[in-house]
Amino acid sequence: MIRSRLGVRILCTLCAVCSLSFSAPSSARAEGFALMENSARGMSLAGGIVARGGDPSAVAYNPAAITRLSGTQFQANMALSMFYWGIDTRVGGNQSNSHCSHQTWPIPSFYFTHQINDKFWFGFGSYTRFGLGVKYPHNWPGGVNLHSVKLITQSLTPTLAYKINDVFSVAASPEIMWATMQMRKNLGVLSMPYLGTDIGDVNINGHGVSYGGNVSVHAQLNDQWAMGLTYRAPMRLKVHGKSRYDMALGPTPLGVNLTNSKLRGTMYLPDSFSFGVMYKPMENLSLEADATYTMWSRFKTFNMYMKSPVNEMLPSEKRWKNSWTFGISAEYQPLDWMALRAGFMYEMSPQNYGNSDYMVPSNGRNYYTAGIGFFYGNWTLDLAYMYIHNHVLDYTESSAKTLGVVPGRTTHPHAHNFGIGIGYKF
Repeated sequence: MIRSRLGVRILCTLCAVCSLSFSAPSSARAEGFALMENSARGMSLAGGIVARGGDPSAVAYNPAAITRLSGTQFQANMALSMFYWGIDTRVGGNQSNSHCSHQTWPIPSFYFTHQINDKFWFGFGSYTRFGLGVKYPHNWPGGVNLHSVKLITQSLTPTLAYKINDVFSVAASPEIMWATMQMRKNLGVLSMPYLGTDIGDVNINGHGVSYGGNVSVHAQLNDQWAMGLTYRAPMRLKVHGKSRYDMALGPTPLGVNLTNSKLRGTMYLPDSFSFGVMYKPMENLSLEADATYTMWSRFKTFNMYMKSPVNEMLPSEKRWKNSWTFGISAEYQPLDWMALRAGFMYEMSPQNYGNSDYMVPSNGRNYYTAGIGFFYGNWTLDLAYMYIHNHVLDYTESSAKTLGVVPGRTTHPHAHNFGIGIGYKF
């Protein structure tokens, strides 16, 4: 009877560990797990291209704004994100230990626009909308919840934009997103002597494809004022992959079946509204204010079906809430061949603190951005810097509810991002 109860306890614990494996599969640098590094110029302007437009990366911010681009243009960008997350855990009374995560990730993007005639424009974008990369020390106290995670997505968005008149333009863009995921959890602390061996760690690998799209409006009210609005539809990402244990035990006398197996699940990615207003007090100076509302409440659970250790659907509770992002930016061109840029953005946290984990150790973020652009003939060169300050997240509440999360808080979480973009007009 005792052995049977022990077997059930181990089985339930392992099921919970595996069900959390894809609980938030996508770094950076927008609150939640959305990314902001869609272009070097966009980075330096804190995303302020929704109403401003002005280059091919408008495909990612407000596709309707590409009707303000003449001829054929392309742009290639590369961002480098270097971030640090420290977590101060309190295990065993007042004992305090710091555990750090340092990661560096490249984020590429490419855009192309073509003016078909006076009314229609075609655009194409390849960029990353969601991503995550975190790695903690091996066998740290929170390793059951997470040792490392990496998610890479790539979205392709062909765009058709239509210029209604000199003021209004509209656009529609289907989206195809590919995703690959890798995750590792330290299960050594769950090893129990009556199993006769070490459980070891579990590795989760998966991939998926999702389909969505966006619609947008751009209004060039006059030489001084412009407005933009973009809506991105929700997406359903279907995940297929495998779970692998360092020590695949197979059936045990306690009824625990730890074998490598296939898995599948579905994640619901949020829809969002982005709105921007631009004002040009001078011909060579533009100011923009932006707001984005993201429906993170769609990210309630991620149900995963595993053949091992149990043959059933396993839920992972997240219960995030909708959140706002606000930004302001300025672009000043003192010379024909140079532009100076700066911006600031604030993001609210969508997390439910009772279910927060180590994948997104942030309680809201501040972004401080700056950049410079150079123009030479048909060529453009953009350089950008972004400093991200993550607000401290306390795990006291979630440690009592979320498996593997221990009491503690984040310490000095921040990131340094650099971007470069090259464009050409034919």
